[in-house]
Amino acid sequence: MGLIATKSESVLAPVILADSQRMENIAGELARCEYTLSNCSKRLGVFPRLGVNFWPALRRKWVPEKHDGVDTLLELFIDGNDVPVDRLKQHVSVAFVDAILETRLAEKDGAMLRSKLCLFPCYGKYIVTDQACKNTDINQVMWLWGESFILSGLVKRVPRRRAIDLGTGSGVHAILASDHCESAVSVDINPRALEFARFNAALNGRRNIEFVLSDLFHSIDGTCDLLLANPPYLPDGGAQAGDNFWSGGIEGTHLLRRIVQALPVRLEREGTAHIIALYPLPAGTSLKSHFDSWLGGALEQYEVLDHTWPVPHYQDVLSEKPFEGDKSAWRFGVVSLRRTENGAGRWRDAGGDGMFFREDGSCCVVADHDKV
Repeated sequence: MGLIATKSESVLAPVILADSQRMENIAGELARCEYTLSNCSKRLGVFPRLGVNFWPALRRKWVPEKHDGVDTLLELFIDGNDVPVDRLKQHVSVAFVDAILETRLAEKDGAMLRSKLCLFPCYGKYIVTDQACKNTDINQVMWLWGESFILSGLVKRVPRRRAIDLGTGSGVHAILASDHCESAVSVDINPRALEFARFNAALNGRRNIEFVLSDLFHSIDGTCDLLLANPPYLPDGGAQAGDNFWSGGIEGTHLLRRIVQALPVRLEREGTAHIIALYPLPAGTSLKSHFDSWLGGALEQYEVLDHTWPVPHYQDVLSEKPFEGDKSAWRFGVVSLRRTENGAGRWRDAGGDGMFFREDGSCCVVADHDKV
């Protein structure tokens, strides 16, 4: 991951405006400014495994043009730089500036605007998060790292009945799912995350999402035919699993195990589950054997697409007490599971060379069990 700075600063969640049309107009103006993944990729570059290089530690050198609307938005909402109000008004309306001030997306200091939040384009939607640097003053909502774009891109966007997004954070996966599902459930144990998820749903005009405060499935009724999960996964000896957006407990797999164990009951027979995570496996073990154990030896009942790759040199810069042992078996990526009809399941390495993204920032791989 590289280095992430730490800061101590209380940051308020964004506020939904009472007028839903004003909320949607914010997204409309961003779109009219052509603040898109494709245009961001032209400026910041693409990391083939992780998508657009929003994070300065990964991206190519970029010098913003002062009279470019996309550059101005990137400076304000991604890099957190102060931007002159008059410069932003060259590209957006006065109503847009008023709206971002009222929603707390930005604050004004004299002739300058600054933002303590981040606002990303993501596959035609706009998603607000906390900033990237670790902030223990708040229950932080995860930035859109590359994993958010990988999972968003790999999901096969076919009509579904009900999606459940576990560990929703900003709500990004529930919001994208709401386009092709009759309904979606946005689930998080962090109340602050649900504030962001609700805001982002309103920003994107999504009205078929239910928001539930829950420890994974605990407060969720029923089943789904699309399960999405990007749970906390770092092995942290200083925090309980789910205490923050990164900790998966001392072994890192506490939440992963619980999610997979619930699949036989919660995932409908025609449904598909997509789980993206770091899989911090003990040396000498395999991802396949762990999933088989979590499923009680019933892995043969599932078709599995393994879009993961080895990360033996993974750097954990978030945990209070990071794991310091052998990482030779560690993997990262998406595991997609679908129940088989005849019990003749297969575990298939579908990651190939792991180059998931095109130069325009779009994902070139879909987790499609029917085409592998």
